[in-house]
Amino acid sequence: MSRLDCDQALAHLQDYLKNELTPQLVVEVRVHLEHCRDCTGYARFEQSFLLMIENRAGRETCPGELRARILAALQQEARGS
Repeated sequence: MSRLDCDQALAHLQDYLKNELTPQLVVEVRVHLEHCRDCTGYARFEQSFLLMIENRAGRETCPGELRARILAALQQEARGS
């Protein structure tokens, strides 16, 4: 197992917080965060931010007209027009 430096750990942080890393990278990022106060503080902030976004996104809805326009544009794009 290699030791990640701060730049490498932070490059993987978003994927780590969303549980989207390989098991080995999870361990490497976790080990780095256990030993680096600066990165741990940043990771806590990012985790709080992601939770706030997730909570807010669950309450917000897309207006029906906008949703219809987006779906129509996606369907048109899928048809290759």
